[in-house]
Amino acid sequence: MKLWKSLFFVFALAAGMTALAASSEAAALSGEPDVFSEGTDTPVTIPSYRDFRQSGARFLKEGDKIAVIAASSLSDQEAIAATIEGLKNWGYVPVEGNYVSVTERTLDECIEDVTWALTDPEIRAVFSVRGGSASSEVLDQLPLSLIKDAGKPIIGYSDISTYLSAWTASGLLSIHSPMSACFTGKTPETCTDAVQRMMKGEIPVYQCGGSEYDIPGCAEGILIGGNLSTLTMVLHTAYDCTTIEEPFILFLEEVGEDMEHIHRFLTILKHEGILDRASGLIFGEWVDIPTECGTYNGNSRGGEFQSVADMISRQFLEGRQIPVAFGFPAGHDDVNYPLLMGAKLKLEVREDGYTMDWIR
Repeated sequence: MKLWKSLFFVFALAAGMTALAASSEAAALSGEPDVFSEGTDTPVTIPSYRDFRQSGARFLKEGDKIAVIAASSLSDQEAIAATIEGLKNWGYVPVEGNYVSVTERTLDECIEDVTWALTDPEIRAVFSVRGGSASSEVLDQLPLSLIKDAGKPIIGYSDISTYLSAWTASGLLSIHSPMSACFTGKTPETCTDAVQRMMKGEIPVYQCGGSEYDIPGCAEGILIGGNLSTLTMVLHTAYDCTTIEEPFILFLEEVGEDMEHIHRFLTILKHEGILDRASGLIFGEWVDIPTECGTYNGNSRGGEFQSVADMISRQFLEGRQIPVAFGFPAGHDDVNYPLLMGAKLKLEVREDGYTMDWIR
């Protein structure tokens, strides 16, 4: 019996790999891309900056020490070196954690670096070199009181969204921002300049081009969220940002997940009542989304989905009387504007575009 089960598994795996290869080959022969992206080219201007330096929140000044760690997955030496040099050029004193420039480490060693960054009194902020996966494993063992008592901002995005959620749940500000890409030449100068100024407490006012799927309106609330699939993992934990008592505006972005998975993640947020509680919604970049949607391509829901925005609009936004903005260029594309998470944001969506303006 075990032999038959083993043979069945091998045959099934081989059949699946053959089907996947055939699908990829068909896509290549047809000239169609295997993936697509949305929200990466929305026009953005920054007409002004708000001065938050006297707001009571902890921002940075020249000469401050910043902990450079890999708070989720390990990075490569080139990215680490670029981050160290880049922070120096910005006038800071970067201090490497003990387990950043290593090829392997344990979970305990990762926790040790995060704990050091939070508790060392000379460190003024935490900069993660990259995201990755499984940051929730760290936060499962990290007391929320440690984050709150430290009161230091953390900078990062992607899987670091878990940390951003914990900071928001602790009543602290954090920065959803490109990480080592700020210093490797991948991120455009307009974005890195905004990151540099935000770290110092100069917060950009964003004026953005609109989308046919936007819903006009105006709302104020604490900005929460980040990576969609990562956010669903924090629900019902001590570091769940969706449980804050203040009104909130929810930001979401994703990379590499197909339309069916994005729908499932959003359905979780819907069933948890999070979409209903949101005062406004901002959808960011959808990057490297597989064109193959599995069985959920829209044909069984009134017609094929033309885009992720089309799917969200048809499946989740009907009847909602809140402002909704699509295509804010933050996420996994090279264009990745920073967002001040945990701070009060005013979102105004018009027929011709939308404005994002943080309130002290």
